[in-house]
Order: sequence, then C-alpha cells, then structure tokens
Amino acid sequence: MENTSGQGKKAIVPAEIDGWNWGAFLLNWIWGIGNNTFIALLMFVPFVNFIMPFVLGVKGSAWAWQNKEWESIEHFKAVQKKWAYWTAIVYLFFIAAFAGLFFIIMASMKDSDAFKLAESQFESSREASEIIGKPFSTGLPSGSIETSEPSGKATISFGVEGSKGKGIVYFDAVKELGQWKINSLVLEEESTGKRIDIDPHATTSAPVEGAVAVTPALAEKTAAPVEVEKAVITTSEANVGAAKAKAGVRKPTGDVNEFWGNFTWDDLSADEKKLWAVLGWNGRIWGSESESPASEETSWAKLSEAERAALTSLGYDKKLWNKE
Repeated sequence: MENTSGQGKKAIVPAEIDGWNWGAFLLNWIWGIGNNTFIALLMFVPFVNFIMPFVLGVKGSAWAWQNKEWESIEHFKAVQKKWAYWTAIVYLFFIAAFAGLFFIIMASMKDSDAFKLAESQFESSREASEIIGKPFSTGLPSGSIETSEPSGKATISFGVEGSKGKGIVYFDAVKELGQWKINSLVLEEESTGKRIDIDPHATTSAPVEGAVAVTPALAEKTAAPVEVEKAVITTSEANVGAAKAKAGVRKPTGDVNEFWGNFTWDDLSADEKKLWAVLGWNGRIWGSESESPASEETSWAKLSEAERAALTSLGYDKKLWNKE
C-alpha cells in the first residue's frame, strides 16, 4: 500500500492505525501541536472542550496520519506508542504530587497548635471518654487554619477511634495575642449520629488553692507529700507578654522539671493541660519514655511566641529551657 501520509484529506488512512489514541485523548492540545493536528486547540474553547478529548481519542490517529508525513505505518505506531507511554508518566507524576501535597498539608495541620489544643481538651473530657473510650487515636484532619500573627482562626474536623466507639470531632478556635482558644468542641458519635457539645472551659477537678493535693498516684511516686507555696499564680505575677496564666496553674518551687515530673496527666488541672498542649503534650505521650513532642528538642529562640508564653506560665525561662 502506498504511503500517502501528510497529504491531508487525500491521504488514505490504513485500517491498522485507525483506532483509539490515548495520547490524543489525555494530552489533547499538547499532542495536537506535536502531530500537526491543530484542531486540538479547540480544547481552549468553552463547552467544546468537554467533548473534544473524546473526539481526539477517536479521530486523532487518522488526523495525525493525514496532517503529518510518516516514514511508515510502523514508524507511526512507534511514535504514538511513545505518546501513550509519556502520557501515563505525566499523569502518574501529577497524581503522586497531589497526593503528596495533600498528606503534607494534613500532617502540618495535625501538628498545629490549634489541633494539639483541641486534642488535649477532647482527651480531658469525661463525656468523650465514656463514648469513645481510652486510649484513642485520631485521623487526618480536614478544614482550614488561617493565621496572621498574633491572631488567627481555625475550623477543623478529624476522626477519632477508641476502645468503645468511633466519631468525628469538630472544633472552632481563634488565636488572640499569640495564643489559641477553643470556642466550640463537638463530638458526633458514628453509630447514632448524636452530637455532644464538649465544654472546652470545663475542668475535671476543683481549682487548685494553697498546697498541692496529694493524689494516690502522686503518693506512690513521692516519699512525702509535696508542699508548694504560692500554688496559684496571681494576675500580677502572670503577666508574661502575650499570654496570662489562668487560675489553676501551679507555680513550681525548686527544680521545675522535678516539680512537673511528679504529676501524671490526670493530676494536671485543665488550665495546665492547655499550656502543655501548646507544647505538643497530651495524655498519650506524657508518661512515655520513648515519645516526646518536637518542642522538647527546640531551643528557646526557635520556639513560637505561644510556646514561650506557655513555658513561662509553667515556670520555665530561657536559661532553664536551654539548659535542658
């Protein structure tokens, strides 16, 4: 059969090449430029571009044969095969890139101060423990975080699964003067669809006044009761720049690390848990010997304003922190 390729409509299209063309379908206008089939530029015409990929998939091979000279049928097939090959590589690359970007964004959201604070307050909720159980695990969050130092806002949801059930946690938070505050925290139980408002300001224990009460867990760790003078930081004492300590935050005496090391996570007041949560701590890793938050390995200068404010409220300063 005579090779009539490149002669336009006069060209006779061999039956063995007149079939579906994946390169034309998926790369459409790019493929069209490379194969002298400029009708593919109709991809830039609104509405027409919805059907054009399918037209190119069906008619692309015939048009390419008519619009460009080819050495032989085998040459044509080899070139179109390469187009299909590179099309697959390009699409796989973009799929992998978008998937990677998605997980990076979700991971950074899960590592945010707002998420850590919500996770900590959820963990300290008695209602949540009764429905979900402990320990529990959290999934990748979705939503948005907008920050413009020293303010910001966050609206996020994340899945949670414990020994008793599953659910979705929704929370809304704002950042004021460099510190995050939870406005609302809601748990939606998966099995019933019931929603429960978790009060982010509720405490699970009475406010701390005077000396630290010795719990059974604390008594087992210490030979004698721990006595702390000035256990509550007053408003005048708590002015630490961007943040003020709330009532219920104990003021360490002596070695700061030893002081906080005497307590379990459940021994901490709700306000103390909030401060530790800013630093990345929660009930799961508080007593762990193998796991610790990233802030533990970060120098004072590289900590965020919120993290430094939380540490100051907990009795640390630049000298004590860098000494660690």
